[in-house]
Amino acid sequence: MARSKNTTTTGGLTGLLDVLSPQALDFGARQITFGEQMARVLVITDYPPRVGPAWLARVAGLPGVVASIHVTPTDPANLVLSINRAIGEYTGRLELGGNALVMQRTEQALKDAQELLRKIDQEQQQVFYVTVILLVLAPDQEALDRRTRQVEAALAAAGMRGRVAVFRQEEGLKAAGPWAVLPPGIRDAGARNMPAETVAASFPFTASGINDGSGVVLGRDRDGGLVLVDIWQRGGDRTNSNWTVLAKPGAGKSFAVKMLILRELARGARVIIIDPEREYREMARLLDGAWINCAGGKGRINPLQVRPVPVEDEEGEEEKATARGPLALHLQTLRTFFSLYLRDLSDLERAALEEALVEVYRRAGIGWQTDPAVIPPEEWPTTKELYAYVAARAGESPDIYGRLAVLLRRAAEGADASLWAGPTTASADSDLIILDVHDLQNADDAVRRAQYFNVLSFAWHQIEKDRQERTLLVVDEAWLLVDPQTPQALAFLRDTSKRIRKYMGGLVVISQNVVDFLAPEVARHGQALLDNPTYKLLLAQGEKDLEAITALMNLSEAEHDLLASAKRGEGLLVAGTQRVQVRIEAAPYEMPYLVGGGQ
Repeated sequence: MARSKNTTTTGGLTGLLDVLSPQALDFGARQITFGEQMARVLVITDYPPRVGPAWLARVAGLPGVVASIHVTPTDPANLVLSINRAIGEYTGRLELGGNALVMQRTEQALKDAQELLRKIDQEQQQVFYVTVILLVLAPDQEALDRRTRQVEAALAAAGMRGRVAVFRQEEGLKAAGPWAVLPPGIRDAGARNMPAETVAASFPFTASGINDGSGVVLGRDRDGGLVLVDIWQRGGDRTNSNWTVLAKPGAGKSFAVKMLILRELARGARVIIIDPEREYREMARLLDGAWINCAGGKGRINPLQVRPVPVEDEEGEEEKATARGPLALHLQTLRTFFSLYLRDLSDLERAALEEALVEVYRRAGIGWQTDPAVIPPEEWPTTKELYAYVAARAGESPDIYGRLAVLLRRAAEGADASLWAGPTTASADSDLIILDVHDLQNADDAVRRAQYFNVLSFAWHQIEKDRQERTLLVVDEAWLLVDPQTPQALAFLRDTSKRIRKYMGGLVVISQNVVDFLAPEVARHGQALLDNPTYKLLLAQGEKDLEAITALMNLSEAEHDLLASAKRGEGLLVAGTQRVQVRIEAAPYEMPYLVGGGQ
């Protein structure tokens, strides 16, 4: 059947019908063509013996699926007679015996019939004929066939069976539309007796929101309800307060994180941010926070300054570190720092460098058990003293100390001296601390990664000072730490992710490309950063990242389509085992504070 567009209209109603009607409507044996759209009608013919609440929701919620449920009252007297006859038939079959599979199915059918009779007789439940029709829509033939297979698979997984209404697509369309029409052929194919409680549970009107009763409002779910999350509530499937925020550029991840920061500050939390893109400077100024330029400005962090070790830890880790001494623990940090800065050192050169470090500390009066808290920042050795010592020994061993001296000269007297050749001047005495490394953009990868790690270890020390204070550590552009040749920095971030929960803290990792963390050389550390956080905010994704996330998190087709076509600020929030579609929203009075960077 085809309908051509009426070019001469005499009334507004006819013109409206022309606008709403498809340019072409054709019914095939197994599908329907609506202009450029295609459709297929399926009828559910078999149901499981027992169902849960909203048992049609999973199928009705699939992309491109429209569900139509027809409910018709039955005559209880005739139904009771039919059930009694069925019970007699089932009992007779069981007495005759036969194939084990047939016997098992007959026994189950007998139990179902007896249960239905009990509900009618004892619970006075009304019984209805229920017919469920599914209209599957798709833009082309290939997509229609794929979605049909997905619907059939979803039905099979739920214990149901769906059949295409072959040569009855026109009747099926009438039954699927909002006209309360159920042609006899469709009714005969799909009508089944169901008690009222099962019918009531069939309606797929479900809302999956998150409301912890306290915390931070992130926005709204797909049904318009508030998404209220308290990241400091721990228990059940929420074991930590960590976040992973992943999105392609321009998807709104910075806006979402700034809103989270603003609201957690209002709740009394402390926030430390490592900022490579200078996105938080204006926010810090408006909120009277501390902005520290850690890339050659006044906020120098001396990597050779040993940090005090906390004396208490529930698992005894810190006591072991204290037994070795703060210097021994800090030397492990320096190994990672110098492996990032001087990536091509041989094993002998690394050993010589560590020997030089120990000697430089000894000359400064610092031993294995020295308490770092009693030594002021200006008395700690720096890269200047380290270079001077190595250069003095260059004559003894040109192959090792001579090469080390050449490599360290930049950090002591050259282009990188402003970063490390001096005492620590950065101070952290505010509830909002921005550790800015933006000026490192033009530095080479080794310098950028080394300083980023140096700043990260400094931030971790601030968290260690007070394990009772709620602290969020925000690591923006975390991909900067991903280096297959030196995975130690990513391992440090992974360890931070695991340990920070014991310090009443939460780690927020923000990045663009999930595939960076899944490279074979770093996957052992990188995947932990994706799996460990209780909270994951996934906004619009690029094609490669979306495929990786789909496999990693076992996303459904609806979730995959959401992330593929999400608008700015829209995405998927994962909180423990809960997953909800979320639209990030800020109040008008908050907007002036959510400034800078990708706004």
